Amino acid sequence: MPDTITNQQFSDTIVVPNDTMLTTATIRYDGNPIQSTAITENWVFGVVFILFLFMIIAVNRSYNWIVEAFRNLSKVRNRSSIFSKTTAEEYQSRFLLTVFATGVISLYLYLHLNVGNTLSLTVFIYFFMAGLIFLFIKTHLMNLVAYVFLEPELLKTAKENYFNIISFLGFLMYPLLILRLYINTDIDVKIFDFIAVILSLSALIFMTIKLFRIFLHKILDFFHLMLYLCTLEILPLIGMFQAYKLIIKEF
Repeated sequence: MPDTITNQQFSDTIVVPNDTMLTTATIRYDGNPIQSTAITENWVFGVVFILFLFMIIAVNRSYNWIVEAFRNLSKVRNRSSIFSKTTAEEYQSRFLLTVFATGVISLYLYLHLNVGNTLSLTVFIYFFMAGLIFLFIKTHLMNLVAYVFLEPELLKTAKENYFNIISFLGFLMYPLLILRLYINTDIDVKIFDFIAVILSLSALIFMTIKLFRIFLHKILDFFHLMLYLCTLEILPLIGMFQAYKLIIKEF
């Protein structure tokens, strides 16, 4: 018997793939997409680094008022001398620290309120802008209320104390923000969130006590102060949280 294979025998050994085999060969299995977390988003690190630069520049511009404000945090004090004026460097430092604190609080709130799997730089910018607009409107409402009910010097003291507390809250929450971002376990995140809530409530209570000490001198002042708290503290905060929820829902 010859070892060679005829053309007819060779053609009989070829298996022509049918449609089922072709279909099976083209099937692709897509894996699960990587969830968007703070660690995987480069813009989160960029924001944290920029906030750090804001803090360093603010302290470098003028740190004397920070030390003085911290020493007198539990006191109610007007400026001791008419020659004790706010310098341009102090204005810049206060402004930068306010922006820093607003950014820290906005990013922390965004991470806490975001229940989905996607983090967006655009949404954070909306959070940040909403915080700045809130402070801008609040400052003008404070001026309006003070023009009607309060003395200008008392208002100046109250505003300084308010923004000092906001700045110190930003200082305290910044390390918590770093730990929350880069310690990726559920238990630790809950602990950091709990500490952040305690710090925020403590700042609100402390500010309320400071306002009572600044403004409460007569019985009638009590009603003015309650009007101030309802108009410029409680209702705006409720409105801000509703605005944050709306931003997350829409974007």
